[in-house]
Amino acid sequence: MKKEYRDMIECVGHGFWEWNPITNVLYFSKQWQGMLGYEHEGLVHSIEEWVSRIHPDDFSHCFNALATLLRGTTSVYRNEHRMLCKDGKYRWFLDQARVIERNAQGYPSKVVGTYTDIDELKSSLEYYKKSNP
Repeated sequence: MKKEYRDMIECVGHGFWEWNPITNVLYFSKQWQGMLGYEHEGLVHSIEEWVSRIHPDDFSHCFNALATLLRGTTSVYRNEHRMLCKDGKYRWFLDQARVIERNAQGYPSKVVGTYTDIDELKSSLEYYKKSNP
């Protein structure tokens, strides 16, 4: 993805990621890493790093949604899940992505996505639900 588009995404407070499922090369933007409390060089750019941070209760739903995108069952991946941050706490994020390139066999070769911190929104909704049974 072009740098100016990545900059625009981050300008509005979203983190950006890019993944090649064939080679398993994954890139996390500075903003994405910062949302988890890390400096730019603080995280390993790998699918294993990402997987290790997903809350265990959210893991299955997250991967099922991503699998539907990779299979082409849906054109957009959209998932809310918790990620482990540097401080040891989990925060809620909205993760959205699309396949933007496929190889000659039709397999996804480039997936791009954004992360939006929705932790305060989730906390507010939970507070509202408890206050208004």
